[in-house]
Amino acid sequence: MDFPLAELSYFGLFLVVLFVAKWLYNATTSYNTFTEIEQNKNLALATSISGFLIAVTMMYVAVLQGPSKGLLTDLINVSLYSLVGLGLLVITRVINDKLLLPKFCNTTQLITHQNLPVGIAQFASYISAGLIIAGALKGEGSFASAIVFYLLAQLVLLVASRLYDALTQFDLHQELQNNNMAAAVSFAATKIATGIILFHALRGAFESWSDSITLFFIDAAIALVLLPVVRLLTDLVLMPGVRVNKAIAQGNTAVSLIEASVAVSVAVAIFYTL
Repeated sequence: MDFPLAELSYFGLFLVVLFVAKWLYNATTSYNTFTEIEQNKNLALATSISGFLIAVTMMYVAVLQGPSKGLLTDLINVSLYSLVGLGLLVITRVINDKLLLPKFCNTTQLITHQNLPVGIAQFASYISAGLIIAGALKGEGSFASAIVFYLLAQLVLLVASRLYDALTQFDLHQELQNNNMAAAVSFAATKIATGIILFHALRGAFESWSDSITLFFIDAAIALVLLPVVRLLTDLVLMPGVRVNKAIAQGNTAVSLIEASVAVSVAVAIFYTL
């Protein structure tokens, strides 16, 4: 049996990347994440960090799918791509605070109020961003393609968030501030489902800018149109005696879990069938 040098090297590098990711998260915040989690038992922050670390893992695995150019070269390339991905995830936190959820300070909600619904929203932001970056880097993606498609995806996610807010009969920001877990689950599922559909557009080999961008916007249109329709069908068909918007506004997490599972299931079905 040959000594699995390459496999052990990649796994060892992954542990290093995960350590760097946790250090970077702590270094780019105004609070000490270790103190918050160990001493203050801050579940909201832990949920956010969990999404960050899972996103890092998705990106790392995606980068490994490319063609090998030799172990040393591969390790260098994977390290560089991972650093780019980490930087984009840090930017995701800023985008989430300033653009996706701009009506309150995410840090105040996470640290001062230990607001778990906000932590869940951040978890979903990291997961969707991780899917996008993973799709852009998978195979033979470049630094440029990763950054461009990341920015385009954040634009789509912003539109999806605004559309979600417009189609629901409650104020998302207010519900999250009020610790409405149902609203957090519903919103998080919409973001993750959108990320899955956009990952579908990016997972193939990068052929040309025009082809890749066209496919990206086709899948973006599918996400922006189909997910609201699915939400309506959930209301009318799967739970005809329940008004989903009203139930979520009233904090009915059971209803939001059903709606969330349908949204993510449809996104997974699109991923494997289209």
